[in-house]
Amino acid sequence: MTTKRQIKDLVQPLLERNADLVLVGHQRVWLRDVGSVGRMIRIDRTSRAHCCIVDWRIPIFFMPEAYSWECLGRCHDRLFRSESSGGGQGWYWSDPTMAADFVTRVEADVMPLLRPLDTVRKRLDFVRTRPQFQGYLHPDWHLIAAIAAGDLDAARTIWAKMGEFYRPGRIMDEPYRQLEYDRLCLIDEPLMADDREGLAALLHRWEAEAIVGSPLEPHWVAERFPLEDG
Repeated sequence: MTTKRQIKDLVQPLLERNADLVLVGHQRVWLRDVGSVGRMIRIDRTSRAHCCIVDWRIPIFFMPEAYSWECLGRCHDRLFRSESSGGGQGWYWSDPTMAADFVTRVEADVMPLLRPLDTVRKRLDFVRTRPQFQGYLHPDWHLIAAIAAGDLDAARTIWAKMGEFYRPGRIMDEPYRQLEYDRLCLIDEPLMADDREGLAALLHRWEAEAIVGSPLEPHWVAERFPLEDG
């Protein structure tokens, strides 16, 4: 099993070379400042003790499904080894070239992709326009993304197709979905009233509930949504 010490040793050279990166917890490296939409590199354990996998992710903390700072988001991709190191997505601890290749591939493949996404709008647009992620982006995701982006007409079009399902007081058969359901029930009134301030307050509240009190909070900066800029 991949250990915390292995991961810490692996990422340390990367952190020393990139001042805008920070390790939070034992397996996630974040670009700072962490905003309403995060940018993260994850070193994940596998069922094989000698191997880990690496991926990048864009978690969105104001989504109704984001229960905690550990949410992974729906936008992600694996980081592959260099061709000179054999390629593939397996990062083997016994490989003496692994540590250097990790830094090389993150700096060549991940940082140029994620670093320019320095605003909420850029990150939302990145996810919304990537065809390969569309299968992961459910209508409720598009609804909240459209609201945050300030595109309330598009949000109301989505809500017209799904809103009747969301009625306060309904008990979900699957308890783990109750919070997400209850949150979505709150959308109807401010959305139909074109209440941007009320919608922004909901999204900011959900974001804070996911992050405040977590290890990520010291690196978090709440951002304005395009919704709030008219």
